Amino acid sequence: MKSYSFVGAVLISAILAFSSCATDDVEPQGIEKPVGPIVIVDGAPIIINELCYDPSNSGLAGDANGDGVYGQDDDSFIEFVNASIADVDLGGYEIWDDTTSGSNPSGSNQYTFPVGSILPSKGALVVFGGGTPTGTFGGAVVLNAVSGLNFNNSGEVIGIKDTTGAWAFTFNSDALSGNPNESYTRSPDITGDFVQHSTIGTRLFSPGIRTDGTSF
Repeated sequence: MKSYSFVGAVLISAILAFSSCATDDVEPQGIEKPVGPIVIVDGAPIIINELCYDPSNSGLAGDANGDGVYGQDDDSFIEFVNASIADVDLGGYEIWDDTTSGSNPSGSNQYTFPVGSILPSKGALVVFGGGTPTGTFGGAVVLNAVSGLNFNNSGEVIGIKDTTGAWAFTFNSDALSGNPNESYTRSPDITGDFVQHSTIGTRLFSPGIRTDGTSF
């Protein structure tokens, strides 16, 4: 398991924030990682519980947003969970793809949370890349990046920056399968390491809900 260091003004607790399970991957220089599945935002513990950067392109098997249309960037998503008893405002946080190779090594801002993006107590919030998210998603808050989450299958670090521009969460896509055709989710939810979703059932993803299909 990798060791991580404190980043920016974010308070950290527990172990391994966007971990790569048991894989000891080589991290890009200049990217420091926070510790713990829990990052403290405004006094409340927040985690990334599920991430899909490579939805299946087999028919509608990868239609994670439920709109009846497959779109690689539209059906990509990140699921956040608030384990605390207080609501949290993620307004101003940013989703980045921090490419470690190619023509854009510094990465790009894929989405900025609007002011007032509230992640409710004991609840979930899902950011889809685009399309028309359709369904209840377990009652989770659903945000739409509209222009897509343009993540590579490998060779980059996907990250979340806080309002100061410091890394709050990072996920190295090279650490796991380069072409999963499904999401990575914590197993068990909230407390577990990241695994490919199909290893714990028949679903390829479960945005807004637990892996067993129930609400948070």
